[in-house]
Amino acid sequence: MNTRRDILSGLVGACAGVISWTLGSEVTDELRTSEVRHTVLQNETERRQSLSVLFESEGDSVFWETYELDPGEVVEVDGFDRVGDYRVYVQWGDLTRSRRLEAGTRAVAIVLAFPFGDEEILIRDVPFSSLSPSQQSVEYTQNTSAE
Repeated sequence: MNTRRDILSGLVGACAGVISWTLGSEVTDELRTSEVRHTVLQNETERRQSLSVLFESEGDSVFWETYELDPGEVVEVDGFDRVGDYRVYVQWGDLTRSRRLEAGTRAVAIVLAFPFGDEEILIRDVPFSSLSPSQQSVEYTQNTSAE
């Protein structure tokens, strides 16, 4: 009788462990997901620059584009219709940077600059809710302004 009870307890425990592990994985994946709602690309240098941008979500390419940006030019891109674990890759000449985006609804800024005499790609992601209401309501697919 004790052996049967031990086997039954072990099976119930194993099933509970598998269920907990499965639910825990789902919760962890949900906590890591991001949604990119707005992206800004900016050239803060004094020359025309070529910039390639790639957004991946869970290993799949979601967005890939190359831009030719004039000095001071800003390009704004709408978000993507996909939620997932995002990573952004940026290439400017021989310089490549990447960043895993934080979880939540995000806005991303990519800036080309010479902060201390060296070329630098600055990638910043902030909560979308931190943007002003006018920035949140802008519906760009691609807009440039060099002012």
